[in-house]
Amino acid sequence: MNRKAIIAIVMVAVLVAGVVSYRLWFSDERAIKKQLALVEKEGSKAEGEQPMDGLIKAVKIAALFSDPCQLIVESVRYDGSYSRKDIQEYIMLVRSLFTRVEVSMHDVVIDRIVNKTATVRGTLRLHGKAIGEAIADAYKFQAGMAKIDGEWLFTSVTIVELLE
Repeated sequence: MNRKAIIAIVMVAVLVAGVVSYRLWFSDERAIKKQLALVEKEGSKAEGEQPMDGLIKAVKIAALFSDPCQLIVESVRYDGSYSRKDIQEYIMLVRSLFTRVEVSMHDVVIDRIVNKTATVRGTLRLHGKAIGEAIADAYKFQAGMAKIDGEWLFTSVTIVELLE
């Protein structure tokens, strides 16, 4: 083989490796963002939501967590390793405190995706109405995620309330 052919083969190999890496990275990033969007959608609650609808939403959110998952919610000293069922019950409890709530995530950064794990951080906002009063809370969050059986699941979540 001549030198030009070898250079061409190497360039094609580098290009293919770059395209494959780019697609894998962005498909994983897209899948993680999809999971976060599901938390926003299913975590939100419309006024007059039926209890069965709330249960279905809690089940959908809990399915996004590994079993078990490390949870830390600093404002209520909730810290430990919890089963998916425990997480579902906690979600139902929190949602029951609101007559209406919109969950949104802002400034989300996916720090790294390495060996089927990722670190995600950002701001979580709750806006709506608790029983008798309007609420507008903001929290910093950091989540560890892992690709388990082809799905990106939360393996750890830390939530810290921002100053009021």
